[in-house]
Amino acid sequence: MIIRTPPNPYKTLLVSIFVFGIVCLAVGLPLSNQWGKDGSKHLFWFQCVTIASLVIGIGAVLLYEEKRVRSLQQQMAQHREELKKSEENYRSLVESTEDFIFTVDETGHFQSLNSFTANFFGGTPSQFIRQPLSMLFSDDVATQQLRLIRVVFQFGKSVRDEFMVATGEHQAWLSANFMPLKDEQDRVMSVLCIARDITENKKLENQLINTEKMASMGTLAAGVAHELNNPLGVVLGFTDLLLEKFDKDSQDYQDLKTIERHSLHCKQVVENLLSFARQGEGASEYCDIYEAIHEIIGVVKHSLDMNNIELRLNLVPGLPKVKGDARQMQQVFLNLVNNAAAAMKEGGGLEIETSLDVGQDRVRIVVRDHGHGIKEEHMENIFDPFFTTKGEGEGTGLGLFVSHGIVTKYEGTITCESCTEDTRQRSKGTTFTVMLKAKEEDGS
Repeated sequence: MIIRTPPNPYKTLLVSIFVFGIVCLAVGLPLSNQWGKDGSKHLFWFQCVTIASLVIGIGAVLLYEEKRVRSLQQQMAQHREELKKSEENYRSLVESTEDFIFTVDETGHFQSLNSFTANFFGGTPSQFIRQPLSMLFSDDVATQQLRLIRVVFQFGKSVRDEFMVATGEHQAWLSANFMPLKDEQDRVMSVLCIARDITENKKLENQLINTEKMASMGTLAAGVAHELNNPLGVVLGFTDLLLEKFDKDSQDYQDLKTIERHSLHCKQVVENLLSFARQGEGASEYCDIYEAIHEIIGVVKHSLDMNNIELRLNLVPGLPKVKGDARQMQQVFLNLVNNAAAAMKEGGGLEIETSLDVGQDRVRIVVRDHGHGIKEEHMENIFDPFFTTKGEGEGTGLGLFVSHGIVTKYEGTITCESCTEDTRQRSKGTTFTVMLKAKEEDGS
C-alpha cells in the first residue's frame, strides 16, 4: 500500500530559508576574518541574522517533518480502519451465507471454514482447523475431494463435482467448486471450496426422470396389456369349458384349476398395466383424503393387528379436498400400507399423517414404517414395472408402478426416503410422501 501526502506550499520556502542561512554563514565567516576588528562590528549583526535564519530554517524543517509524520500516521490509521471494516464485511458475508466454505492445504487438512459448515457437522470452526477432510466427510467423499484438490494444485485450475454428505438424520447433495488460491509468484498455496446444497434440485431431477420413464413405460404397458388380454381370455374360456367335463375329485380337474388360478393372476397383472396405461384418461375429480384413508384403514386394520403392527394415525380433519378419484387414491394408499406391512414381518410401527402445505397449495400424506428399509442401489428402480425385492410369489412389482401413475395423473408427486441397517446415521425404515393438489376455495 502506497500512501501519498499532498504537496505542501511551505516546504520550498522553508528549504530556501535553510539554504539562505547556510550561505550567509559560509560567506560571513571568511569576511569576518578578512576585515579584522574593524569589520567585526558590522559583521556581528550579519552573523546574528545568519544564525537566526539557520535556526529558524532548521526548526521549520523539523516542524514540517513532524507534521508530515503525524499526517502519515493518521493516514495509516485511517487505512487500517478501512481495512478492518473491509475484513469485517467480508467475514460477515462469508459467515452469513448458507453455503459450505472452507480452505484446505495440499494434504487435505482444513485451514479455515465458515460457521455454517462447522454448525452443519455439529461443531465450531476452531475444532476442525488443521483436521483432515475425513473428520467431517465419509471416507469415500473425503478421498474424492482429496483427488480433486490435488488436481487443482497440479494444474492451477478450478474443478467442479457433486457429492452427498450426511450428519445425523440429515442428508444433502452438494455442488462444490474447488478453486486455487495463489501467491504473487502464481503458485497455488491452498484450495478454496464453495459448495451449495442442491438436494431439492436433485429431487426435482429424479422426479423428471421418473416422469419421462413412466411415460415411456405407459406406452409399452398399453401395448403389452392389449396383446396379452385376448389370449388370456381364450385360455380362461376354454379352461371353463374343460372344467365342466371333469369330476371335481379328478387330477385333471385340479390341473385345470391350477391353470385357471395362474391365468387369473396374469389377468390381474394385465388389468394393472391397463390401469396405468389409461392414467391420462377421464375427467379430474376431487376427493376427501381423510375419508379415503379411513376407509382403507377399516380394511387393513385387522390384518395389521394380526401381524403385530402398531398403527399410529395423525390425520387432520377438514383439509381441502384433493385432486384425484377416491377409489384410485385408496388403491395408492392400500399399496403403500401393504408394502409397509411386508417390510415388517416380525411386527413394528406404521405411521400415517396428513397436513396442509399452505405455500404450495398441496395436501401432504406421509406413510412411514420401521421395517427393514430399501437398499440405496434399489431406490432408483422402485417405481419401475415388475421391480420387486419381495420373494417369489409375494408380489408382482406393479404396486408402486401403478401408484406413481395414479398420483402423477392428478398432478401430484410421490417420493421415497429409506434407510437400512447399514445406514449408521438414521434408524431403519421407509417413508413415502405423497403431495396432492388441493382444491381451491372457490370450487374450481
